[in-house]
Amino acid sequence: MRLRDLLSSDETQAPADPRPLRLLRLPGGERDLDRPVLGTVTIDLPDPGRFVSPGDLVLSGLAWHGRSAGADAGAGTDAGAGRSDAFVRVLVEAGAVALGAGEAQFGFVPDDLVEACARYGLPLLAVGVEVPFTSVTEYVARGRTEERIGGLAALVDRHRRFSTRQQAGAGSEALLELLLAELDLRAHILSPTGRQIAGARPPLPEKTASALAGRFLAAEREGERAPHRTVARGTAFSLFPVRSGTGEGDSAPRAALTDWLIAVEADCTDWNDERVDLLHQLARLVTVERGGRDTDRTMRRRAAERLLALVGSASAGEGRQSPFEEEEAAARLTAGAAGATGAAGATGREGPLRWQAVSAQLETKGQHGSPVAASVRGLLEEVLLHPRCLGPDAGLRMAVTTADGAGSGSRSGDGVEAVAFVLVREDARLTPDAVERVTGGSLARGLRAGQRLAFGVSDPVGGAAELRHALAQARNARQVAAPSQPVAACGPDDLAAHVMSLLPLIPAEVRREFSRRLLAPLTDYDRRYGSDLVPTLRSFLEHDGSWARCGEALHLHVNSLRYRISRIEALTGRNLSRLEDKMDFAAALRMG
Repeated sequence: MRLRDLLSSDETQAPADPRPLRLLRLPGGERDLDRPVLGTVTIDLPDPGRFVSPGDLVLSGLAWHGRSAGADAGAGTDAGAGRSDAFVRVLVEAGAVALGAGEAQFGFVPDDLVEACARYGLPLLAVGVEVPFTSVTEYVARGRTEERIGGLAALVDRHRRFSTRQQAGAGSEALLELLLAELDLRAHILSPTGRQIAGARPPLPEKTASALAGRFLAAEREGERAPHRTVARGTAFSLFPVRSGTGEGDSAPRAALTDWLIAVEADCTDWNDERVDLLHQLARLVTVERGGRDTDRTMRRRAAERLLALVGSASAGEGRQSPFEEEEAAARLTAGAAGATGAAGATGREGPLRWQAVSAQLETKGQHGSPVAASVRGLLEEVLLHPRCLGPDAGLRMAVTTADGAGSGSRSGDGVEAVAFVLVREDARLTPDAVERVTGGSLARGLRAGQRLAFGVSDPVGGAAELRHALAQARNARQVAAPSQPVAACGPDDLAAHVMSLLPLIPAEVRREFSRRLLAPLTDYDRRYGSDLVPTLRSFLEHDGSWARCGEALHLHVNSLRYRISRIEALTGRNLSRLEDKMDFAAALRMG
């Protein structure tokens, strides 16, 4: 903004116009009108020097002048002239761009002040009684902000074009800091799990970041228009999406579960369109930068794909692969890992390195279409990159691929599977609890009705030759992961927790048929006579066969309960005093 932008004109002046400032003295001629105004300061102290910065427009009500309120403009005093001279001299020394003198104190601007400004070469403006100083200050601040937005938008555009050509991979962090410093904003780039990728320091608390990511995913799931506004820990946030691009060109709907977000610590409700658009441009730039980062994973993805093909074909008995092929494929994955030399089992800087396999599946039921394979892979990568899972340098110690072979177990019902091979130390293994903590907060809020995320984690193994066992272990664990939960993770220990945990490993058709044939006599009887034999059976088993506790829970006399149990036994030909029959009924109720 320049000084001429503050002067009134007959064409633009209006009652609400904050610019009716009259030019009283312009010692340097027309060129003084091009002086840049960098800010404003309102001061009525006789010595304003320490409050004025170079480029400031100084606004003063002239309370320091000391003349009588009713005196004429020319009826000055030696004291008043001395004060004016000293005041203007200090402003010039401090680098002030101009003085705006208020007329409310005397009804005019004293002549000795006009002469002092002329003597020191300081442009002088008269601020009318009808113009509050706050209007001038807000007008200058708004103009400066618009100028910065315009300049920063051009910078974003230039950087975007450069990044597109050069595929630069780290520029978004520096540009984010520059933009937000200029706009006086704090912001954070977050992953869908709440991992902080870049932004203000100190970083957000983990729970706050996870809550913001969850709010963002929920808003995207509902199709709300961005930016999304929310409040966390008493602070207003505006959430801008950073699209992952996953699924573009695919017939399946794009999954927002892999999108990043920019969380700005401000309410964008009152922002103008230019300011909102600048943040959207920044988000698009981060998308380009993210694409550059993703290219770094391409080689590891290909190596993981090759290793999965070898492990899968060996497990299916399709030919005989040399163990050296698996070792070679595994060595490609360890090549970039910090401290790793050769295949797993070697000793790195932090101790022996071992393998773990992870299986992830995004299950869909209903009218959502099949999930895009690449989005499931990207989702598993985002989960494993969270510090709670693999710690620092996770990207160098993991490789993720999609499992799309017919016999690979990649599909189960309506789900698509992704598989990861990760390098860990024995004392820092990946656990199902860590995966569940990372995924259970934000990702659960982004799932649509009928969608479910299941993860299986294997035990660590020593070498590539054991990966087929680790992969089978991870897949089995994934299949038993709490089917009633939208997001769940299991490990090998869960397979031995209870015999009921093995039920998901039985084919779905077999489970349904077993449950139907055993319980059909009871369901038919309940439907025909309006009885409650199936609920009674369930309660009886849940109370460990205790007649008293089951009768109390059902509000039944023990004799009535005994009659119902006898009807169940007569209809099914089973005996509820036998352990085997109790287990069959429990399994049928669980699978029904």
